[in-house]
Amino acid sequence: MAPVLRSLSDFKRFLSEPGATIQVVRNTFIDRQPAAFADAYRAKGMYEPRTIRAVSKKAAIFAIQGHPTTVWLYWDKGTRKWRFQDDTVAIPLDTGLGPPDEIVYRCSYAPGTDPALHPPARRARPRAAKPPDAIRPHPKAPPSKPAGAPKASASGAVPKPVMPARGQGRLL
Repeated sequence: MAPVLRSLSDFKRFLSEPGATIQVVRNTFIDRQPAAFADAYRAKGMYEPRTIRAVSKKAAIFAIQGHPTTVWLYWDKGTRKWRFQDDTVAIPLDTGLGPPDEIVYRCSYAPGTDPALHPPARRARPRAAKPPDAIRPHPKAPPSKPAGAPKASASGAVPKPVMPARGQGRLL
């Protein structure tokens, strides 16, 4: 099952799932370059599927299948111009070198990691609600003190602190 992406939030949610993969469908900047440049780009594995390695607040790091390199994809205020449609993300490039360019990625899951193939995890049944009298303490019961709490003297003076036998060391 292909993911359905409508916004940057959907895209980030997709990237945080195990097995998230993106692949370049079209890169108009590379398409306009000489054939040797496009071949070198292809040889570096830039059209190979990219699997997610890490996601941060502002970027994602991808591993390129069959290559030892990683690729970073940053997002910031410029994401307002990103276009999301079904399982594709179109990212405009501001190269300043001719007509506007864009990279189109297709999002999918690595083989065997599609969430639709795995049933959702079983969750425990929610507990029954407590009756109202169980939530509030009984009004006649005096407030309880912890077992190790120091007892106040009759005069109301604060007791002198006592060092524990072990564990805390000296207080300076």
